[in-house]
Amino acid sequence: MAEGPDSEGNLTGYWSGSFSYAGGEGPTPFSAHISEISGSISGTTLEPNTFARGPLTELSADIMGAANGSSVSFVKRYHRGPGVHRHPIYYSGTTDAKFTRIEGTWRFNDGFSGTFVMTRASGGAYAVAREREAAVTRSSKR
Repeated sequence: MAEGPDSEGNLTGYWSGSFSYAGGEGPTPFSAHISEISGSISGTTLEPNTFARGPLTELSADIMGAANGSSVSFVKRYHRGPGVHRHPIYYSGTTDAKFTRIEGTWRFNDGFSGTFVMTRASGGAYAVAREREAAVTRSSKR
């Protein structure tokens, strides 16, 4: 994986996605902020509350994992809240060639599982800076 957050092939940025259950339930939308440094990824997710009892309308979680080439794996753990479980959820997926989409599967230790897809919404400030540099370079060549 690339070294810095402004390197080609890096997963750092904002993502939108959805996950579905093996039985066909879903999809449930979510958003994610991912930071990748030297192949280690960390971040947070936010999704509608579809299972926890209580007043929460949204559930947030931390993610920690790794990226190696086009392979991505991470563990998601929900933040504490009324009726919110803390069981690890294991995600494993593959990126497209441009690192703008991740598709794969998720599972609990007990075998409960499903699929997920994520699409890059933004590369954050680093992507904006790269786009500006490219636009300046193109205009100076005209």
